[in-house]
Amino acid sequence: MPRLKSRDAHPPGGFQVIIPEIGMGKPETGSFTHCVNFTMGVVRGNRFLAEKHQWNPSREWAEVYVENQNVARCQAHRWDNFLLLDAEPAPAPARDIPDGGHSKKNVLADAVGAAKSVAAGVRVLLDWLGAGAKPVRPELAGARAQICVACPKNDGGDWRSVFTEPVANKIRQQLEIKNQMKLATTHDGALRVCSACMCPLPLKVWTPLEHILKFTDQGTKEQLDPRCWIIHEEQTPA
Repeated sequence: MPRLKSRDAHPPGGFQVIIPEIGMGKPETGSFTHCVNFTMGVVRGNRFLAEKHQWNPSREWAEVYVENQNVARCQAHRWDNFLLLDAEPAPAPARDIPDGGHSKKNVLADAVGAAKSVAAGVRVLLDWLGAGAKPVRPELAGARAQICVACPKNDGGDWRSVFTEPVANKIRQQLEIKNQMKLATTHDGALRVCSACMCPLPLKVWTPLEHILKFTDQGTKEQLDPRCWIIHEEQTPA
Protein backbone atom coordinates (compact mmCIF):
# COMPACT_ATOMS: atom_id res chain seq x y z
CA MET A 1 0.00 0.00 0.00
CA PRO A 2 1.52 3.39 -0.92
CA ARG A 3 2.69 5.90 1.66
CA LEU A 4 3.89 9.46 1.44
CA LYS A 5 7.51 9.79 0.42
CA SER A 6 7.84 12.81 2.70
CA ARG A 7 5.65 14.64 5.20
CA ASP A 8 7.57 17.83 4.45
CA ALA A 9 7.43 17.96 0.64
CA HIS A 10 3.75 18.55 0.00
CA PRO A 11 1.84 17.77 -3.23
CA PRO A 12 0.37 20.61 -5.32
CA GLY A 13 -1.91 22.78 -3.23
CA GLY A 14 -0.38 21.66 0.05
CA PHE A 15 -1.44 18.83 2.31
CA GLN A 16 -5.18 18.55 2.79
CA VAL A 17 -7.61 16.90 5.16
CA ILE A 18 -11.39 16.77 5.08
CA ILE A 19 -13.72 15.30 7.70
CA PRO A 20 -17.15 14.89 6.04
CA GLU A 21 -18.81 13.84 9.29
CA ILE A 22 -18.67 17.43 10.59
CA GLY A 23 -20.11 18.86 7.37
CA MET A 24 -16.89 20.13 5.83
CA GLY A 25 -17.50 21.32 2.28
CA LYS A 26 -13.86 21.90 1.40
CA PRO A 27 -10.62 20.53 2.82
CA GLU A 28 -8.37 22.20 5.35
CA THR A 29 -5.05 22.96 3.66
CA GLY A 30 -1.56 23.59 4.98
CA SER A 31 1.48 21.77 6.23
CA PHE A 32 1.28 18.16 7.34
CA THR A 33 1.53 19.27 10.98
CA HIS A 34 -1.25 21.82 10.50
CA CYS A 35 -3.57 19.18 9.04
CA VAL A 36 -2.75 16.80 11.90
CA ASN A 37 -3.40 19.48 14.52
CA PHE A 38 -6.68 20.37 12.81
CA THR A 39 -7.76 16.72 12.82
CA MET A 40 -6.88 16.31 16.49
CA GLY A 41 -8.88 19.43 17.34
CA VAL A 42 -11.94 18.07 15.54
CA VAL A 43 -11.66 14.66 17.20
CA ARG A 44 -11.13 16.05 20.69
CA GLY A 45 -13.85 18.68 20.27
CA ASN A 46 -16.49 16.21 19.04
CA ARG A 47 -16.62 13.44 21.60
CA PHE A 48 -19.94 12.05 20.38
CA LEU A 49 -18.71 11.72 16.79
CA ALA A 50 -15.37 10.38 17.99
CA GLU A 51 -17.08 7.57 19.85
CA LYS A 52 -19.55 6.93 17.04
CA HIS A 53 -16.87 6.66 14.35
CA GLN A 54 -14.16 5.27 16.65
CA TRP A 55 -11.77 8.14 16.08
CA ASN A 56 -8.68 8.10 18.25
CA PRO A 57 -7.67 11.40 19.90
CA SER A 58 -3.95 10.66 19.70
CA ARG A 59 -1.51 12.45 17.41
CA GLU A 60 -0.39 9.11 15.97
CA TRP A 61 -3.92 8.30 14.80
CA ALA A 62 -4.36 11.77 13.28
CA GLU A 63 -1.08 11.36 11.39
CA VAL A 64 -2.33 8.08 9.89
CA TYR A 65 -5.65 9.70 8.98
CA VAL A 66 -4.02 12.69 7.28
CA GLU A 67 -1.36 10.65 5.51
CA ASN A 68 -3.81 8.22 3.99
CA GLN A 69 -6.14 10.94 2.75
CA ASN A 70 -3.20 12.55 0.98
CA VAL A 71 -2.02 9.22 -0.40
CA ALA A 72 -5.49 8.75 -1.93
CA ARG A 73 -5.36 12.30 -3.31
CA CYS A 74 -1.94 11.72 -4.90
CA GLN A 75 -3.16 8.47 -6.42
CA ALA A 76 -6.28 10.15 -7.80
CA HIS A 77 -4.13 12.79 -9.51
CA ARG A 78 -1.35 10.32 -10.41
CA TRP A 79 1.25 12.28 -8.44
CA ASP A 80 3.31 9.14 -7.94
CA ASN A 81 6.49 11.14 -7.39
CA PHE A 82 5.18 12.01 -3.92
CA LEU A 83 4.59 8.35 -3.01
CA LEU A 84 6.46 5.25 -1.95
CA LEU A 85 4.35 2.83 -3.97
CA ASP A 86 5.40 -0.42 -2.30
CA ALA A 87 5.66 0.77 1.31
CA GLU A 88 4.14 -0.92 4.33
CA PRO A 89 0.89 0.64 5.65
CA ALA A 90 1.28 3.47 8.13
CA PRO A 91 1.28 1.96 11.65
CA ALA A 92 -1.92 2.56 13.58
CA PRO A 93 -1.68 3.36 17.33
CA ALA A 94 -3.01 0.75 19.74
CA ARG A 95 -4.93 3.12 21.96
CA ASP A 96 -8.54 3.10 23.12
CA ILE A 97 -10.84 6.10 22.93
CA PRO A 98 -11.54 7.36 26.48
CA ASP A 99 -15.17 6.58 27.27
CA GLY A 100 -15.68 7.64 30.85
CA GLY A 101 -15.16 4.13 32.24
CA HIS A 102 -17.74 2.45 30.01
CA SER A 103 -17.01 -0.22 27.42
CA LYS A 104 -13.58 0.25 25.85
CA LYS A 105 -13.32 0.51 22.07
CA ASN A 106 -10.01 -0.75 20.81
CA VAL A 107 -9.42 1.17 17.59
CA LEU A 108 -6.29 -0.58 16.36
CA ALA A 109 -8.08 -2.82 13.87
CA ASP A 110 -10.44 -0.02 12.88
CA ALA A 111 -7.61 2.45 12.33
CA VAL A 112 -5.75 -0.03 10.15
CA GLY A 113 -8.93 -0.79 8.24
CA ALA A 114 -9.70 2.89 7.81
CA ALA A 115 -6.20 3.56 6.54
CA LYS A 116 -6.52 0.83 3.94
CA SER A 117 -9.99 2.05 2.95
CA VAL A 118 -8.88 5.63 2.41
CA ALA A 119 -5.89 4.54 0.36
CA ALA A 120 -8.22 2.31 -1.60
CA GLY A 121 -10.39 5.31 -2.39
CA VAL A 122 -9.14 5.39 -5.96
CA ARG A 123 -10.48 1.89 -6.47
CA VAL A 124 -13.79 2.99 -4.93
CA LEU A 125 -13.83 5.80 -7.47
CA LEU A 126 -14.19 3.21 -10.21
CA ASP A 127 -17.47 2.09 -8.63
CA TRP A 128 -18.73 5.65 -8.68
CA LEU A 129 -17.62 6.95 -12.08
CA GLY A 130 -17.22 3.71 -13.98
CA ALA A 131 -14.20 2.10 -15.58
CA GLY A 132 -12.99 5.38 -17.09
CA ALA A 133 -13.01 7.12 -13.68
CA LYS A 134 -13.85 10.36 -15.49
CA PRO A 135 -16.65 12.67 -14.29
CA VAL A 136 -18.98 14.47 -16.67
CA ARG A 137 -18.38 18.12 -17.62
CA PRO A 138 -19.14 20.67 -14.85
CA GLU A 139 -21.80 22.27 -17.05
CA LEU A 140 -23.66 18.97 -17.37
CA ALA A 141 -23.32 18.16 -13.67
CA GLY A 142 -24.68 21.61 -12.82
CA ALA A 143 -27.64 21.21 -15.17
CA ARG A 144 -28.41 17.80 -13.66
CA ALA A 145 -28.19 19.19 -10.13
CA GLN A 146 -30.60 21.99 -11.01
CA ILE A 147 -33.16 19.42 -12.13
CA CYS A 148 -32.63 17.32 -9.00
CA VAL A 149 -33.13 20.27 -6.64
CA ALA A 150 -36.63 20.86 -8.03
CA CYS A 151 -37.48 17.15 -8.22
CA PRO A 152 -39.96 15.64 -5.73
CA LYS A 153 -37.78 12.52 -5.61
CA ASN A 154 -35.00 14.55 -3.94
CA ASP A 155 -36.55 13.53 -0.64
CA GLY A 156 -34.69 10.39 0.35
CA GLY A 157 -32.98 12.00 3.32
CA ASP A 158 -29.33 12.41 4.22
CA TRP A 159 -27.04 9.56 3.16
CA ARG A 160 -25.57 9.34 6.70
CA SER A 161 -28.92 8.23 8.08
CA VAL A 162 -30.20 6.29 5.07
CA PHE A 163 -27.45 3.75 4.50
CA THR A 164 -25.92 1.06 6.68
CA GLU A 165 -22.47 1.81 8.08
CA PRO A 166 -20.45 -0.14 5.46
CA VAL A 167 -22.26 1.59 2.59
CA ALA A 168 -22.06 4.97 4.33
CA ASN A 169 -18.31 4.53 4.74
CA LYS A 170 -17.95 3.84 1.04
CA ILE A 171 -19.99 6.94 0.16
CA ARG A 172 -17.86 8.96 2.57
CA GLN A 173 -14.71 7.85 0.73
CA GLN A 174 -16.25 8.75 -2.60
CA LEU A 175 -17.21 12.20 -1.33
CA GLU A 176 -13.66 12.74 -0.10
CA ILE A 177 -12.35 11.99 -3.58
CA LYS A 178 -15.02 14.20 -5.14
CA ASN A 179 -13.90 17.10 -2.95
CA GLN A 180 -10.23 16.42 -3.68
CA MET A 181 -11.04 16.62 -7.38
CA LYS A 182 -12.80 19.94 -6.73
CA LEU A 183 -16.09 18.66 -8.17
CA ALA A 184 -18.93 20.84 -6.96
CA THR A 185 -22.16 22.44 -8.18
CA THR A 186 -23.94 25.46 -6.76
CA HIS A 187 -26.78 23.16 -5.67
CA ASP A 188 -24.77 20.64 -3.62
CA GLY A 189 -26.20 21.85 -0.31
CA ALA A 190 -29.74 20.99 -1.41
CA LEU A 191 -29.00 17.57 -2.90
CA ARG A 192 -30.11 14.54 -0.88
CA VAL A 193 -30.67 10.86 -1.63
CA CYS A 194 -33.01 10.19 -4.58
CA SER A 195 -35.95 8.15 -3.29
CA ALA A 196 -36.45 6.60 -6.73
CA CYS A 197 -32.97 5.19 -7.35
CA MET A 198 -31.62 5.49 -3.77
CA CYS A 199 -28.43 7.22 -4.94
CA PRO A 200 -26.66 10.10 -3.16
CA LEU A 201 -27.23 12.90 -5.65
CA PRO A 202 -24.06 14.94 -4.94
CA LEU A 203 -22.16 11.98 -6.42
CA LYS A 204 -24.63 10.84 -9.05
CA VAL A 205 -24.80 14.13 -10.97
CA TRP A 206 -21.11 13.66 -11.85
CA THR A 207 -21.50 10.07 -13.06
CA PRO A 208 -21.34 9.23 -16.79
CA LEU A 209 -24.73 8.16 -18.14
CA GLU A 210 -23.47 4.87 -19.55
CA HIS A 211 -22.30 3.83 -16.09
CA ILE A 212 -25.64 4.80 -14.55
CA LEU A 213 -27.61 2.83 -17.11
CA LYS A 214 -25.61 -0.32 -16.42
CA PHE A 215 -27.07 -0.38 -12.91
CA THR A 216 -30.55 1.03 -13.58
CA ASP A 217 -33.15 -1.62 -14.30
CA GLN A 218 -36.55 -0.99 -15.83
CA GLY A 219 -38.29 -1.06 -12.48
CA THR A 220 -36.07 1.74 -11.19
CA LYS A 221 -36.61 3.78 -14.35
CA GLU A 222 -40.34 3.59 -13.81
CA GLN A 223 -39.91 5.12 -10.36
CA LEU A 224 -38.02 8.16 -11.71
CA ASP A 225 -39.80 11.47 -12.05
CA PRO A 226 -40.77 12.05 -15.73
CA ARG A 227 -38.56 15.15 -15.77
CA CYS A 228 -35.49 13.23 -14.58
CA TRP A 229 -32.31 13.99 -16.49
CA ILE A 230 -31.53 10.28 -16.73
CA ILE A 231 -34.63 9.74 -18.89
CA HIS A 232 -33.93 12.82 -20.98
CA GLU A 233 -30.26 11.99 -21.60
CA GLU A 234 -31.04 8.38 -22.51
CA GLN A 235 -33.64 9.52 -25.04
CA THR A 236 -31.46 12.28 -26.49
CA PRO A 237 -27.85 11.02 -26.36
CA ALA A 238 -25.13 13.56 -27.02
